[in-house]
Amino acid sequence: ARLVDGGHKVRVLARGQRRADLPDGVEVAQGNVVSGEGLPEAMAGVEKVVHLVAIIRETGDQTFQAAIWRGTERVVEAAKVAGVKKFVYVSAIGAQDNPTYPYLQAKWQAERAVTRSGLNHTILRPSIVFGEGDEFINALAGLVRYNPLVPVAGDGKTKFQPIWVEDLVTCLVACLDEDAHNGEVLEIGGPEHLTYDQMLDIVKEALGKSRMKLHVPLAVMRPLAQVMEWVLPKPPVTREQLKMLALDNVTGTDAVTKSFGIQPRRLADTLDYIRRR
Repeated sequence: ARLVDGGHKVRVLARGQRRADLPDGVEVAQGNVVSGEGLPEAMAGVEKVVHLVAIIRETGDQTFQAAIWRGTERVVEAAKVAGVKKFVYVSAIGAQDNPTYPYLQAKWQAERAVTRSGLNHTILRPSIVFGEGDEFINALAGLVRYNPLVPVAGDGKTKFQPIWVEDLVTCLVACLDEDAHNGEVLEIGGPEHLTYDQMLDIVKEALGKSRMKLHVPLAVMRPLAQVMEWVLPKPPVTREQLKMLALDNVTGTDAVTKSFGIQPRRLADTLDYIRRR
């Protein structure tokens, strides 16, 4: 909506023609980054690209390697053929060449595809993103609403730096300028480091719920997660996600202000969307 309001013509790549909640004036192009189908047609006439496609759990042919790494390679190739002037890729804090963490390794491989492309580019590495329709904070809200005793995987001390989606959009729009942050890899996050337990407390307060936490050792959670992966199409937690709980997901609390000149919003100040559900 921000780009449309600014007078830009916007085309969105989607696997189907369903428009979801897209604003008026947004064109939908059908395509698939895993197969590459429709990408040349979708990229025709496009000057600037924001590449957001990612998955947080693997299902069938939707693997991290296929959707994140190889998918990005296909999007980059189509962008080069189309003569795109600026390519902005949204990666993740912690992207690394480490097979222990397949999601983060796929993000790192995707970054390499972008940096080696020869395109003018910027790579953003956000911490967890929250806002209307997010998975992470809405999942916490669901646990708080319906469970008098809220389960927590591990000790709850892993640190995150949640960034509001509107602040992320501000950063993305700024990066679309051909000369802005060209060739840079920028880690970004909100204005505070919060542990998992602290985020859960903020969600409880926002919903007006008094709940106890039950910390479940990761050694117990891993076999449970494996069973859920076998029997559920979208398990609430995966073994990959449990592994990543060993890693803090933070950068400098002033990262967004330094790079983009804005003061990002706090998690506690922007949770109206979970109260409306």
